[in-house]
Amino acid sequence: MAEDDSGAVDPARAVEMRLRARLAVVERAAWFGFVQAMRAQPEATQAFIEAERARCRAGFGGDAWARDLTAAERALLGAEVDSGLAQLVADARAEIGTEIDQEA
Repeated sequence: MAEDDSGAVDPARAVEMRLRARLAVVERAAWFGFVQAMRAQPEATQAFIEAERARCRAGFGGDAWARDLTAAERALLGAEVDSGLAQLVADARAEIGTEIDQEA
């Protein structure tokens, strides 16, 4: 139960909500920086992300990274990271393209 009868949030859930909020703040700040990089140097930024995707595939594909995980867990984590990085580029392209369209 997330709330008691008084409407107060359970203390354990409050800790979770604060952690989620911190993650959201970091995510938004990183997004701002990434979009700025895509505006300033789109080719270099995309090349960097592609290199990171390759690095992550190699790292999560072996047992050098995330040693506390099973091979299946590392594969899942690696696939999620790869997908997330690809989506990051697609989202930034869409946002920047929208801004360019609005300026024209």
